[in-house]
Amino acid sequence: QRGWAGMRALLARPRVRAAVLITAIGNGLMVLVMNATPLAMSFCGLPLEAGAEVIRWHMVGMFLPAFVAGPLVDRLGCPRVALLGIVLLAASAAIALSGELRSYFLISSLLLGMGWNLMLVAGTTLLGQGHGPEESGQAQGLMELGNGGVAAAASFASGALISGLGWSPVNLAMLGLLAVALAALAAGARQPRPA
Repeated sequence: QRGWAGMRALLARPRVRAAVLITAIGNGLMVLVMNATPLAMSFCGLPLEAGAEVIRWHMVGMFLPAFVAGPLVDRLGCPRVALLGIVLLAASAAIALSGELRSYFLISSLLLGMGWNLMLVAGTTLLGQGHGPEESGQAQGLMELGNGGVAAAASFASGALISGLGWSPVNLAMLGLLAVALAALAAGARQPRPA
């Protein structure tokens, strides 16, 4: 099947749906919170230099796990690594909700980057386990569509959400979306791999 019909057929599979949701939610939350963090810090009266430092540590969190994420997936499997990513993002939100000092922002942002990396690596690997070789192009396109669409929406929404609702509601919303990712992961992990 080609086009939208093929994509619908892929999304009907719990493993593919889990992979797409895990990466899209992880990516969307990372973009949303990363963009909102310097604004939240500014609203708390923290200097611009503090925001730059926090974003530096966020970037470290985003890419440092790349050295171990692949071997972790090989050793523990996609569902456990995705779960670890979800836990790290939940910890990021919990720390962000705990206080508005520079150290809270820094640790929260570091964990945000680490959780994103693990969810991305586990989700993309899980996607490869949910389809046959002849479907790889469509599956990859579906994942990129999900990631790009959610990231664009999160990027546009971050400023409005942080100025309209505030820092705490943004982080509380993270927990709700992570629950969706967790439910999708549980359903996808139960589906057998295609032959």
